[in-house]
Amino acid sequence: MSVEKVRSPFALSDYVPLSEHQEQTPDSFYDGKPVLHYHATSAKAWIPGSQLGKLPFFPADLSSEPTAPENSALNGQTEETIEQRVDLFVNSRNLSIFCPSAECGVSIPYQQISIHAVKTLRSSTSDQTFPSVYLQLELAEGGAGDDDFDTVELTLIPNLQPSSGSTAQSEGGPAPTRKPEATQLFEAISECSNLNPDPVQDGDDDDGEDEDGAQVIFEGDHEAIQGFTGVFAGASDGGLPPAMPGSGGWITAENVHEFFDEEGNWIGGNEEGGEEGISGRIQGTLTLEAAAWRCVGRPFAVMWDRIGEGPSTARVRRRCRIRLRPFMGLALALFFSLWLVLPYDNAARLAVWWNAKSVKEALIPRPSEQWVYAHPRHPVDLGRDVVVIVKTGYGTKERVPAWLDALSGLNEFRDIMVIGDSEGHINFADGFHDQGLQVYDAVGHSLRMHLRAYQDHPRVKKYHQLAEALYKHDETSALELCRSIGWELDSMKFISGLEMTYQKYPDKRWYLLVDDDTYVVQPSLKPLLQHLDPEQPHYLGNAVGDFKARFAHGRSAIVLSRGAMRSLIENQKALASIYVDSLDETWSDRLLAKALLQIGIHLNESYSHLFNGEPPLLSKIRADRLCSPIISFHKLPSPDAMREVGDYFRNVSKPVSWSDLWEIYGKTPPWRQSEETVQHDWDHVGEPDESTLTIRAVKTAADCAKHFARRSRTSLAWSWDPVTERCYVSHWMIVGRPAAGRVSAINVARARQLETTCISY
Repeated sequence: MSVEKVRSPFALSDYVPLSEHQEQTPDSFYDGKPVLHYHATSAKAWIPGSQLGKLPFFPADLSSEPTAPENSALNGQTEETIEQRVDLFVNSRNLSIFCPSAECGVSIPYQQISIHAVKTLRSSTSDQTFPSVYLQLELAEGGAGDDDFDTVELTLIPNLQPSSGSTAQSEGGPAPTRKPEATQLFEAISECSNLNPDPVQDGDDDDGEDEDGAQVIFEGDHEAIQGFTGVFAGASDGGLPPAMPGSGGWITAENVHEFFDEEGNWIGGNEEGGEEGISGRIQGTLTLEAAAWRCVGRPFAVMWDRIGEGPSTARVRRRCRIRLRPFMGLALALFFSLWLVLPYDNAARLAVWWNAKSVKEALIPRPSEQWVYAHPRHPVDLGRDVVVIVKTGYGTKERVPAWLDALSGLNEFRDIMVIGDSEGHINFADGFHDQGLQVYDAVGHSLRMHLRAYQDHPRVKKYHQLAEALYKHDETSALELCRSIGWELDSMKFISGLEMTYQKYPDKRWYLLVDDDTYVVQPSLKPLLQHLDPEQPHYLGNAVGDFKARFAHGRSAIVLSRGAMRSLIENQKALASIYVDSLDETWSDRLLAKALLQIGIHLNESYSHLFNGEPPLLSKIRADRLCSPIISFHKLPSPDAMREVGDYFRNVSKPVSWSDLWEIYGKTPPWRQSEETVQHDWDHVGEPDESTLTIRAVKTAADCAKHFARRSRTSLAWSWDPVTERCYVSHWMIVGRPAAGRVSAINVARARQLETTCISY
């Protein structure tokens, strides 16, 4: 379980009111809507300034100060406190908080609320007090020490507006005195917290530990009260001491002296326990309700802490742990049995694959790319061993001659297969092609060979409309149809184009699939192919999508080995369903990944960073690829743009790294210059995405540079727009292009340090 970020506001209609829920007996607690125990709008939420960025509605750049009257309780406090206005929904499944101004919120599982307590804020200028609820949230699981927990201290101050809570009216009599809002909020969280106990976890395997014993551990991170250094003896049968007198079994600030001496030793009437079973430390004087919770025969731990001055009440989370060793063998056997019978493209199997890959990437750094300049393990002749499949359409047919013209003077490509949505011919001549190139109708092949039973499908009818316009030489109608339906026909030519190519070139070692607006750097491609065995099923490209649809971005170029193509094309059973799917699929490159997954071929993401979906000057150079070769460029939609790139890369004879882009375009990389410079009327960030930090209301470029300096360990460039007064901080840098009014710079120190790890050619 983890905190879930949400973008849409919560609504009362999403829940069942507690009063309505209590009037019926549901078959299952988890069926239907969650039960709403408390609701408040426009409540104040505070966190320490040092914890900004840990909750979505408290972004790192927020500077909203606490408002009156509660802010009077902060006078003299040294640490900055930040405020947001939020709506609260305490329900039976989670604590839901939404911030209208930030347009986002969170759903917090109760298992991640380690402490919640009523906290009284006292004005330093008057005798006025303000009840609030203090929460300590665990955003990540901890380790052996207190510092291993990622915690947030959140204070909630409900307003005085009526709320949807659990306070009931007495039937036939006057309404009871309404409890303070903070008390209602606290009690609602307490009730819902009890409904959501912590999951059972595997215990420690320390030798010599009593398997049937019980252990209570009191943990906290504030200074302990003098005289209470720990809790020792427990019951001899492994359980907790019997219920304590007073307060129904709880140890409180009023009766704690009856159970512990001044040294913190147990004196509560059970002398057989010795100093086994219970250990820890007490660090506050508040009601400790967890002392009476019991996990029979299981060790458990309790986290608690002191909140505020004077009498106060807190609830703490119980953590019960049992040993799962007896079940591990059965679980592993069941897992491997399911793994063997589930299809390759099953969502559960893909989730395991995805998480295993993520763990591997986190634990094992990317290996050195010395193979780029090493002796080739599988030598490749690009002319003899590779066939290039250029995907085009009637509406973009003018791009193909430009793509061919852009091939460098050192071009090695010999066998080129052009596939489209109609037949045609391209006049082109070089050392290998004196008769020009034929354009093959891959959509027509798909309909003739695999989809004859689907002539009434809307997408097939659109193809026939295009074919009729071409037959009548109606150029205007044909181009108009291509602009409106070209992307639909594109999905129908992807798989059939590969099949046609394999039928014509079955002995090629590698199959390179590119769009007509994608340029390939041959000296960078060649060492990659020479590093890999073509008989193995390799599927390579720029990885996009989630675990259920992870695929190579087709416009960044896709590489398939002979082993992969043989397995794909010769498995007609798998292809049959893929051809049918092509009638409705939006993304043709995702369709290829789906076909390959059915036969157990996953995208090899070890080389995804070599493929690029941007033009050269806008290519996002990240820290993990500065020294790596770059294989492709995309978004070159006009013939002039393609030919221009060809001119710059025409005479390149060695692998091109991402960092080489500056020099290829006649510029000195900023990190190799003697002084760090800020460029005016230029942009080194480019198009922002969801990972770009966008800071609003930044008045000057100098202020933007300060924001960037605070994040210089992880960022590579910044850009300031004086018109919108926005500051952009990115994890990448681009060579860039002129941008009127913009001020921008890159992280020279970090880029210089990254370049020291590059291997020289």
